[in-house]
Amino acid sequence: MIHSDPRATARSLLTASLTVGLAVTAAGCSAGTIPGGVDATTRPHGFVEGATESQEPQLRLLAVSGTGETTLHDLLSGETTALDDVEAPTHSATDGRFLVTSSGDRTTIVDGGAWTVDHGDHTHYYAARPRVVGTLAGGGPVEVHSSESTTTIAWPERERAVVLDRDALGQGSLEERARIDARVLLPDGDRLVAATDDVVRVLDADGSPSGTEAACTDPAGGIVTRAGSVVGCSDGAVVVDDDGATTVPLPDGAERPTAFAGRAGRPTVAGVAGDAGFWLLDGRERSWRLVPTERPLRTVTAVDDADEHVVAVDDTGRVVVHTLATGAVAATDPLVAGAATPLLQLDANRAYLADRGTGTVHEIDFADGARVARTVDLGVAPAAFAEVGL
Repeated sequence: MIHSDPRATARSLLTASLTVGLAVTAAGCSAGTIPGGVDATTRPHGFVEGATESQEPQLRLLAVSGTGETTLHDLLSGETTALDDVEAPTHSATDGRFLVTSSGDRTTIVDGGAWTVDHGDHTHYYAARPRVVGTLAGGGPVEVHSSESTTTIAWPERERAVVLDRDALGQGSLEERARIDARVLLPDGDRLVAATDDVVRVLDADGSPSGTEAACTDPAGGIVTRAGSVVGCSDGAVVVDDDGATTVPLPDGAERPTAFAGRAGRPTVAGVAGDAGFWLLDGRERSWRLVPTERPLRTVTAVDDADEHVVAVDDTGRVVVHTLATGAVAATDPLVAGAATPLLQLDANRAYLADRGTGTVHEIDFADGARVARTVDLGVAPAAFAEVGL
């Protein structure tokens, strides 16, 4: 069940107008099409087997309950679909398409069936059949990251990681390319970025060292950004791009972030700075910025838009929005309780906070004073949660 306010109509009209503009853009980057189908010799630009291309992001909420019930809610149509049950999760991570959950001894991959491919000057939006893809041996805290061709899954506490063929994964098949000893493993174009044993190494696609590396004491937390691959270290971070591996040190004595979060395709990411507030790491400028907060934060994500919005959940369960371009700070009433890491996801326009106890998802318009735009009832109380289609 969805509860909305009158402003939802205005947003729908805006989406419709954007769709018309995007249709013109898409027509300009497609080739080889004929009325009613695909040319016999040339596939359309961006063609993906088994997927439907759309003119707007196909945003969905994917959730798994504490007993393994799996459900998918389409934010555009309002429809909710039950998928196959999975093993009860204790940990989870998402890359914007796949939700990876893990128990003590097994890891499960669920395909949300919606994703975005950003080609820089234009973007493709796809939808396909959502499904439970399969399982991998081994469990514990888990991380997942993807490029167009590669998905990496890492279990930091076990210092183990696996490289999967993403095209095969999208077709419902688990095809391993390599297994690597690493706390952090990130896909970086045709390369891999691995961190363990106090060093970040750039690897070839098969896992062989390329010769590029940088010192990184106690690596923890990794993310792929527009400006390069980022690995957190005890005294800062290492940013890897086409020019090599660059160390970005924190100020002496500063409390490090142990995880980073940011909107897909942007260069700036955020991480909790102990009880002091949050850090912003600008991968393009290779710089840190500490933003103090009124209360300690439990999670934080950088939107990295024109107004420099940063969305967080504080220790009282409020969603707090910082608009760094103006200095404004807005907050909701407390929306979630409990000590577990809040289930917070966001896209270019909205943030979604799921309540583990009730299954209610609060949609937050972070550009409008942290306004609760609507609530969505998932039908299950989520232990794992992702927004897919990003």
